[in-house]
Order: sequence, then C-alpha cells, then structure tokens
Amino acid sequence: MAAIFAAATGACAFAQQMTTPAQVAPAPDDASSGDGPVLQAAPLLSPELRGTEPPPLNDLSAEQAAPDLGDTNPVAAQPPQYGLPPPVSSTGHVINYGRRKLKKSQLYQLPQIKRPGQTLLPALAPYATAPGMRKRGNNPPAANLTDPGPTVAVIPTLPRPLRPKPDSAPFDPIGVDVGGLRLFPYVETDTGYDTNPNLLSVDVVPSAYIYGGAGMKVQSDWSQHSLTADLRGGYYDYFSVPTANRPNVSGTITGRVDVTRQTQINSQTTFSLSTEQPGSPILAIPNAVFVTNRPLYATVGQMLGVTEKFNRLSVSLSGAFTRYAFGDATQSDGTILELSLEDNNVYAIAGRLSYEVTPTLIPYLQVTGNHTQYDSAADVYGFDRTSNGIQAKAGTTYQVTPLITGDIAVGYENGVYVDYRLPVVSTPTVDASLIYTPTPLTTVTFAVATDVAQTTLADASAAIAHTFTLKVSHELLRNVTLSATGTYQINNYVGQPVTENYYSGLFEADYHMTRSILITGSYQYQRFISSEALTNYTDQVFLAGLKFQL
Repeated sequence: MAAIFAAATGACAFAQQMTTPAQVAPAPDDASSGDGPVLQAAPLLSPELRGTEPPPLNDLSAEQAAPDLGDTNPVAAQPPQYGLPPPVSSTGHVINYGRRKLKKSQLYQLPQIKRPGQTLLPALAPYATAPGMRKRGNNPPAANLTDPGPTVAVIPTLPRPLRPKPDSAPFDPIGVDVGGLRLFPYVETDTGYDTNPNLLSVDVVPSAYIYGGAGMKVQSDWSQHSLTADLRGGYYDYFSVPTANRPNVSGTITGRVDVTRQTQINSQTTFSLSTEQPGSPILAIPNAVFVTNRPLYATVGQMLGVTEKFNRLSVSLSGAFTRYAFGDATQSDGTILELSLEDNNVYAIAGRLSYEVTPTLIPYLQVTGNHTQYDSAADVYGFDRTSNGIQAKAGTTYQVTPLITGDIAVGYENGVYVDYRLPVVSTPTVDASLIYTPTPLTTVTFAVATDVAQTTLADASAAIAHTFTLKVSHELLRNVTLSATGTYQINNYVGQPVTENYYSGLFEADYHMTRSILITGSYQYQRFISSEALTNYTDQVFLAGLKFQL
C-alpha cells in the first residue's frame, strides 16, 4: 500500500513540471450549475521559448498574486526571475557566437615609484620654434617666440659642425706675429736677359743679368690706430755691361693715430733709391752728347696731417717735405755732367674737404700749394729753377656697382719760376682710376694720371706727362695667375718743342707651389720715340725668378 502511494506521488510531481501553472477560467453559462471555478491545464511550451515571457497574473486571485506573509518576512521580496538570462556580449544587444578575439600583448612597464615628500612636475613640452619642431613654411605664433612658459624645453639635438669658410687667398703668405704687428718677409732671386740695359739708341750691348732682393710688409693688428709698411731692396748685376748695374730700393711707411673718434693724425714716410733713365731729353746735352750711364738719384719724403670729421663732412690739412738728391752722370764724350747741382727741397701744404653722400659716393675738393727750393742758384746751364706752384682739383670716389669702383678728379696746375727765362707752367690735370671685376677670378684696372716733372733741358721749365695704363689679371687656377699690362705715356716739354712717346707691354705669370714658394716669369717690351735725335730706343727683358715668403 505504501509503494502504491509513493508511485502516485512521483507521477503527480512529474506532471506538474511538464505543464504550466493552472489558469483559473470563469465557468461558462452552461456550466454555472457546477461547484465553482474550473481549473484548465495550459498547453506545453517549446524548449526554445522557455523563459521568454512571465506567467500572467491577471487571472490569479488576490491571495495567490500577493499572499500575506504576515510579520514573518519584514523585507519585501524581490520579483521572481523566470527563464535563462541572455548571453553577455561585448556589443551589448548583439549575440556573438564566433571565436573569442585574442587580446594584444602589452609590454611590461616598470611602475613609477613616487618618492615620499616630492611632487612630480608636469611633463615638459617643446616650444614651436625649437629645433626639429618648426615646419618649413609655417610661422609660429608670436606668443611662443618671446616668453615661453616654465614647462617649455628644447628638443635635444646634436650640434651640426660648421663648414670651414673658404680661404679667399689660399696661397698668400701667413706672416709672423711680433707683438701687435704681423710681418711678411720675403727673399727673391731673378735671372734674365736684357737686350738694351742702358736704354741707348746707339752702341747697344745686350747682357744677361741676375737680381737679388729682399723685402718685408708690415700690418698692424690693433683695435685703434694703424701702421702699415712696404719695404724692399735689391741690386741688378749685368754680366756684360757693368755700367748698367744699379740698386733698387724703395719703402713706404704709413701710420694713423686715432686721437678721438672724429680726430685722426696721419703720417707717411717715403724713400727710394734708383737711377735716371739715360738717353732721355730730361738729361739730354746739345751737340749730340748724351748720358751713357745710370746716374743715381735718391728721394726722402715726410707727410704729416690731421683729419677732423663732422658727421659726414671731413676736413684734412697736411704738410709735406721731400728731398731730391742726384748723382753725377757720364756723357758719351767722356765728360762728367754735374747733376748734383739739381738737388732741391720741395715744401707743400694741402687742404682737403670731402663729404660722404653715400658710402659709395664721396666727392672731395683738394687744393695744394708747393715751393721748390734748389741748393744751387743755377744749374749746369745757368738757370735758376726755384719755383712756386699751386694745384686745385675736384673729384669723387664712386662705386657704380659692386663690380665697378674707382676715383676720378679733374683740376688745374700752375707753376711760376724765379728765372724769367723759364716759361710759366699752366696745364689742366686729369687723374682717374677704374677697377672692374667681371668675375671673382678676373680684374681689369684702368688708370689715367697727369704729372708735372722737373727737367734739366735748357730753356724748358718742366715736362707735362700724361700716362694711360690698362692691366688685366686673371687667376687661371687658384695657384696660377696671369696678367698683362699695357702703358702709354706722352711727355710734352714747356718751352721746347720736344715730344716723347713711350710704349710698354708687360706679361707676367706667377705659380704658387706653396704659400712660401713662388715661381715668377715675365716678358717686357719697351719702345721710346722722341723728336730729339739719338734718344729713341727699343728694349726687351726676359725674367725668371724664385721667391720665398713667410
């Protein structure tokens, strides 16, 4: 009996699990005769729809919908959950049944350890104009250019090595420093051949020769004041014509003392030792007698002046003294010509006024007065050549373009002699120079000069010389320089109908083996034509030399 009761109880429990809860339905009109509401079984639900809808509660009684729990459960019960929860997905409302997406591996980073008592500063940010940050063509805001914040830093970059500047004169001497001066000494020796050493029209004897010389240039390296010098000396020795042997010494020393920024004291010392040119009417003697040797002459000069600047206006005043001394000459008839009677002193004072219109255009006005005093009251022909003269000229320094620079001046010169037999010298003067640099390797120089030279020609007071020079220099290589110079000079004598024309062509080549060793070579052609007899000559000179410089 107990076994039958247990089996019945299990069957009822299984039937309750497979069916929905009973629904209470009102009795139909035709069934009102029954004993109350009739319970109807709900149909079975498919497994796919299980738990998708909660059971209806509208048809349940009040006691079944909200049973009275009394005081046994003081906390309100949670609403019941029916069925299975939806699967969790990364997309929320979309169910993902695919493969699991693998996560990317992350590198291990050391944890930041905060030191006790210290607060970490915010990270530094580079400013807009820091190296590596500024992009080409973009202008950063002005605020970042002047006052960057305290948290701004520069991106560390390696310094780019500077390119060495090219040397504009890679074969020029370096020099030797002595205190605040830099010295450029040199020694040279030349050998060559001269077709007419004494520049004669008759009895021409060619000769080979050798020349030895030394010199030095000086340049100061001071913040104020200045000192420059160019000193040289040598001797020509002709093997076949000893009478043509001669020295060649010259020097110029220029100094400047800066008293103030507006006041300067200028000084210049010059000296030279050379020979007169034989065969010229300057030394000509009547009756077809002429000088056959090279008489010496020496000059020593000193100039001292002061320059005051008033903004762009400059005023200069200077005085000069020059001493001329001559040696005696040997004439073609064997007699001695006492040229020592021509020794004289020249005193000069000059004033100059210039105004800087622009740095490349500086016009000026210069007036010079001079007095020539001879040691002897009469020369070899009995003339007293003491004179007074004045010269005035106006000009300007200019720069038309960076390739064309120069100086041009025009003026007038007048000289009056103590001896009334000597005519007054009065002539216009033109002095100009033009430097044209078409390329960095080529330089063209053109110069015009007017000079009034003293003479010993009888009844002639002076010789007015106009000289035209054209020089072209080209650097074929950095260590090879070629140059050609052409010169034309015309001399007109005041008081005598004598005219001289001089032509010269010079070709030079310099080869720098190193900064200290220079090989030179040159060829010179000279032609002198005069209206006086026995004065014309032609000369050709060939030269090759070696120069050592520091």
